[in-house]
Amino acid sequence: MDSGRFETFIDAIIAIMLTVMVLKIPQPETMTLTGIWDLRVMYFAYIISFIVLFSIWDHHRKLFNILEDINNTVIWMYSILIFLITLVPYFTAWVAHEPFALVPELMFGLIFFLVNIIYVLCTKVAIKNDVNNEEVNGVSFRELLLINISLFIVGAVIGILGYPIALLIMCLLTVITWNAIPHIQKTYVIGE
Repeated sequence: MDSGRFETFIDAIIAIMLTVMVLKIPQPETMTLTGIWDLRVMYFAYIISFIVLFSIWDHHRKLFNILEDINNTVIWMYSILIFLITLVPYFTAWVAHEPFALVPELMFGLIFFLVNIIYVLCTKVAIKNDVNNEEVNGVSFRELLLINISLFIVGAVIGILGYPIALLIMCLLTVITWNAIPHIQKTYVIGE
């Protein structure tokens, strides 16, 4: 099955999610540096969410540039990922309004943990489906999954121990592992 329409659909969903998130950030009460500083946690949550969604789009774009064939299993797996990413604006707003509360922080961390896991599963299913494509052979996610699971567990434990904002910081570290550590990129980035 040709993936062009499917790629366009995912591109549109991610663009809408990015737009919805920014619309949930209120204007500062006063247009001063102090007013902006008062919303710093909101901006921090938005930046993390933006980078995660943009990273999904970027890696999705790279993958679908080299995939030659997709099927309904790939489409349905990606529908689960799309469902989860449509929840990102909600959890971003929740944690931004209650940055030091445990439940919003845990839910924020959990949604990003699930997005990471489902993204990896979607990619594996897409690669497995395209059996005759040698460009995608040997792609590994083991190190990335181990790091992301470890970061989530560490953030959750620190959050439960009384520092809920640790989960927001661990989400940021997860984003860094997806995008900035060259060794990890060599094992999972598909094409440039």
